[in-house]
Parts: sequence; structure tokens; C-alpha cells
Amino acid sequence: MPAYNAATTLSAAIDSVQRQTGLAWELLVIDGGSTDNTTAIIDQLAGEPNIRCFSEPDLGIYDAMNKGINRAKGDWLYFLGADDQLMPQALTTAAKNFTSAYKVVFGDVQFENGYRMQSYLGPRTWLQNTLHHQAAFYHRSIFDDFRYDLSLQLLADYELNLLVYQHQWPVYYTGQLVAMCHSGGASSNWTKSLKETNIVRKRFLKQGWKQALLSTALFLYYGQKRLRRKLYGHKI
Repeated sequence: MPAYNAATTLSAAIDSVQRQTGLAWELLVIDGGSTDNTTAIIDQLAGEPNIRCFSEPDLGIYDAMNKGINRAKGDWLYFLGADDQLMPQALTTAAKNFTSAYKVVFGDVQFENGYRMQSYLGPRTWLQNTLHHQAAFYHRSIFDDFRYDLSLQLLADYELNLLVYQHQWPVYYTGQLVAMCHSGGASSNWTKSLKETNIVRKRFLKQGWKQALLSTALFLYYGQKRLRRKLYGHKI
């Protein structure tokens, strides 16, 4: 759980993990050197058998997530933000599919405005990031040769999703609601998200015509979404 100046939301996020039953879990709280009361909340967790906390300066959310990968002991990894909350029994439901048959098990996320994002991994993933990390459980073998790129501030998880799709690693979609997510995070920066989407896709597409075709499709796709949002007043 990456955290930075998250004193107002961290306790609820941690509580949503502690309420998970029927499955052994460990929680790593990776604080980036907060200047508010986040560290005081972390100090109160000392002695909790399933929780380990670390507080030190970092280079952002993906640096914290990489540190979590390096320190995690479990076979399946999940990244919950300090301003997000796991749904009740989310771990138990997902764990029914924690087998050697799959590399990723994922469901959906819902934002505080009520919008539920139905996750997806497939051809449409070339156009945009169709799977938020709060919806996905990754087998740790995926991270044998992968760490999040710290040059990307918003969409390093998109790079991971394209890697999974490109390799055609087996995945399973549960259809369950995994987490409630705060919609005002870094990835809500539309312009920068679009720029990083393009950067990530270029890494996977060698032929220039493919990149040009997808860039055009992406422009049209997002353009119509923004137009419909203006017309209808909600996400489409």
C-alpha cells in the first residue's frame, strides 16, 4: 500500500484489508516520508502480526510499489492505494482462482462518484489502460523480470498490462467489484495520461504505421468520450 500524506484516508484503507477473512494475507504499507500524521498512524500498527510498515523518501507511487514487490513474501501481489478500500470478501472471492493456471486475476473498481469501471484485457487495451491496478491480483512470477518504470508518473501499470497481453499470459476475469477508488488521483490528469499512453504503446509497437493507426484511433476514441461527457454530464 503506497502512501504519502494520507492521514485522512489511510486508516479506512487499512481497515478494509483487516476485515478480509478466510485467507492469509500480509499488508505492506510503504510511506514515502509523509509530513502529516501518516507516520503516527503507521506507528500505531507496530506489533500487528500481518502488517509491515516502512517510511522513507521515495520517487513516487511506482517507486513505493517496486519496494513492495521487493519486500513481499506472498505468491500473489495486489496494490491498494492509501485512499482506496477493498470490498468485503474481495480477497476470498479472487483467491478461488489463485492457481497455476493464471497469471492475473482481476475484477472491477468503482469510483466515489458511483461510476463502475468494467476491467478488460484484450485488443482494446492497445487504445487505453483498461485495467486499474486496484482491480488486479498479479502472480509474483510476473515480476521476475519487471519493475514499474519510474519515468512514468501515471501509467506504469499500463505498461504491465500490455506486457501481460502481448505475452498472452493466462488471465481470469471474476466480474466481482474488488475496490472502491478515489477518483482524484494522479491518473485523473487527462492530458498527461494521454501522453504517457502513447509513450508506453510505442515501446510495444515496432512498426510506425501501427503506431500512427492506433494514435489516430486513440484520438478519435477519447474525443468522442469527451464530447459525450459534455453532452450527457457523466462518464461513458
